[in-house]
Amino acid sequence: MSCVNIRSYRIGEGRPKVILPIVERTEAAILEKAAQFSTLLADCVEWRADWFESFQSPAAIARCVQKLRVALRDKLLLVTFRTKAEGGERALSHPEYLAFLHLILDTDCADLLDIEFFTAGADLPKLVEQAHSAGVAVVCSSHDFAKTPPRAELVHRMVQMQQAGADLPKLAVMPQTRTDVLELLAATAEMADRHPETPVITMSMGALGAVSRLAGETFGSAMTFANPGQASAPGQVSLNIVNEVLNALHL
Repeated sequence: MSCVNIRSYRIGEGRPKVILPIVERTEAAILEKAAQFSTLLADCVEWRADWFESFQSPAAIARCVQKLRVALRDKLLLVTFRTKAEGGERALSHPEYLAFLHLILDTDCADLLDIEFFTAGADLPKLVEQAHSAGVAVVCSSHDFAKTPPRAELVHRMVQMQQAGADLPKLAVMPQTRTDVLELLAATAEMADRHPETPVITMSMGALGAVSRLAGETFGSAMTFANPGQASAPGQVSLNIVNEVLNALHL
């Protein structure tokens, strides 16, 4: 599987890189979490800007992400605005969503930028190109909080993300049965074996799918989210357990 090289990290090689989410509402609380996370055994911090109380202020967003970059030291910074339609806190119009992405790129602070596959729509290839021109890697994401689509659909969706130029296709789906978890893991393995042009990030959500967050190196998911005290999605496992299990399952 190909690697994405950012700073001193090689995403797609070795044990999955661990992401910690920040879901605080105020700048002070966000920066306090960032300072704390900068000392923890994790590789990347995701700022969920849809939780930010000043999300409608470009100046406040730019100021906060600039301070975040400093506070996190050498850790990777992934910036995400998760829209309401994809399980996030806020709804944005399409122009508002594009404006947010462009604002983050203009700050030159993010290492990775989350771009929602369905929200971006036909603009996705151009957005990826703009991110790459700014030196930012793209996590192209798709979330289904109701079900797990069939494996063929999961693979097709991630291949479409690759074809649009995304560096890291990402899928998060909700299992209703144990077989659903296997479908997600099988789709992940198929991507790693048959479409290794990029690493991928996959997870089956909820308690039933938690195993998928821990078995990434075996099946081909290059990054995983850990719960540092406050989860940003159902089924996130605590950071200490994630690190212990990833080490135990290291190939």
